[in-house]
Amino acid sequence: MADAAAFFDHARIPEVAKNAGFLPNSISETKAYLRRSVSEWRQRRPERMTFSIILKGQRRWIGSIELRWLNPGIGEIGFFIHHNQWGKGFATEAASAVVRWAFAKGKAHRLQGSCWTKNAASIRVMKKLGFRKEGILRGYAKVVKQLQDDILFGKTIADR
Repeated sequence: MADAAAFFDHARIPEVAKNAGFLPNSISETKAYLRRSVSEWRQRRPERMTFSIILKGQRRWIGSIELRWLNPGIGEIGFFIHHNQWGKGFATEAASAVVRWAFAKGKAHRLQGSCWTKNAASIRVMKKLGFRKEGILRGYAKVVKQLQDDILFGKTIADR
């Protein structure tokens, strides 16, 4: 729970909320989300694996990345980086490690992820990771009371 305040403070920034589209809107919801994330790790086969991204040398939380298992062998990734750390390669570095692990140790044969069509930074990250654009998910996410389209990206074990 040490990261709850940092997570919550960052989640309240409108530009961040617009790009992420899933954020809790109260400190109690943030703590509940983090408690669920921790309890997932205690399961033999967690459905959702959330990793904190910690700034090297400073032991400071700067974001998180999640790997959610949709079906056996099929996972979905999503990431969330503190806005002061945008453009520094941390999302690519963290997501690359999770993608490598998912294919090598997690028994994944397919990974996917989606992001808002106007989120140029996340689109670049997905492409750097070798994910391919598979289509547009029309009206996929509701952010600040507006439906938005997302781009679906996918990568298979054969693409590695």
